[in-house]
Amino acid sequence: MFYNVENLFDTADDPSTADDEFTPRGKKHWTKAKYTDKLLKIAEVIDSVGDKELPCIVGLAEVENRWVLEDLTQKTALADGNYGIVHQDSPDRRGIDVALLYRKDCFELLEADFLRLSFPEDTTIRTRDILYASGVLDSDTLHFFVCHFPSMIGGEKQSEWRRERAASTVRHKVDSLLAVQSRAGIVIMGDLNGKANTPAQKVLGTKSSDKKPRCKDLYNTGYYLLKKNYGSYRYKGNWQTIDHLILSGALLDGHSVWKADRRLTVFSASFLLEEDKTYFGYKPCPTYRGPRYVGGYSDHLPIYIDLKK
Repeated sequence: MFYNVENLFDTADDPSTADDEFTPRGKKHWTKAKYTDKLLKIAEVIDSVGDKELPCIVGLAEVENRWVLEDLTQKTALADGNYGIVHQDSPDRRGIDVALLYRKDCFELLEADFLRLSFPEDTTIRTRDILYASGVLDSDTLHFFVCHFPSMIGGEKQSEWRRERAASTVRHKVDSLLAVQSRAGIVIMGDLNGKANTPAQKVLGTKSSDKKPRCKDLYNTGYYLLKKNYGSYRYKGNWQTIDHLILSGALLDGHSVWKADRRLTVFSASFLLEEDKTYFGYKPCPTYRGPRYVGGYSDHLPIYIDLKK
C-alpha cells in the first residue's frame, strides 16, 4: 500500500525546516487537536485498506519525522499491527519525508538505505531522499523503494529533468539488484509527480503491466488508468494517477514465491471524498484547502496491490 498523507506534521516548530505554518501560531493554526484527528484519520484509512487485517507493508509520503510515525503506529488502531518504521530526515526544505511501515510478524527487515538526490546544476534544490529497504516476506526476499519525486514547481516540462534525475537514481539501484539476482522481487511505490507515460517513467524503463512480463523489466500497474476517468489525484476536474506501484517482472510471471495483481487498486471509499462544486463529480477531501482547514483525510487517495502465493 502507498499513501501520500498530505502534510503529516507535528505541532512543534523545527528551526531547520520551513514548517512554521504547521504550528499553533502559524498560518494554518495547526493544533494538537487537529494533529490527533489527522493521525486517527490516516490510521482509519490504512485499517480500511487492509480489510480483515492490517497491511503488511505501507509506504507513506509527506510525513515530517519519526515522532509522527511513532504516534501513528503506537497511539491509533495501528498499534495492533506492531509496525516497524524505516525513516530518515531528508534535506527537503519543508521537512517532509517518505517512510516505510512494516508488520514485524510478517516481514523481517534486512537492510535499509536512503538514496540522496544530487543536483549540481542547481544546488538550491533540496528534495526528499529515496527510501530503499529489503527484507524477507515468508521465506522470499523482496526489495522496496518508497519515493516522492520532485514537484512540478516552475512548470511540468521545465521541472521534468529533476524527476528524470530521481528516476535515474532508482533505476541505477534496480539494475544493481537485478545484476545479482535476475529474478529479484522489486516494488517501487510513491508519488512520482507525473503520469505513467512521462519522460521520467521512460528513464525508469516501465511498461504496461498488461503486457507479457519478463523478469528484468519493470511494469507500472497503474498504466491502465491513463485511459480511465479516475485515479488517485484530481486536479481542476481531471482525475490522474501520479501515485504509482511499479513491479519487477518476477512478481508478475510466477518466478517469485509471491505473485502480484496485474493492476493496482485505487482505494476510493466514500468517506475519503467530497463533492467537487467547481468541476462537478467528486474529489479527495483534503485536510486543508489552501489556508482553510477542511478536516479531511488527504488530497490523494491511497493505492494498493495484493501479493498472493
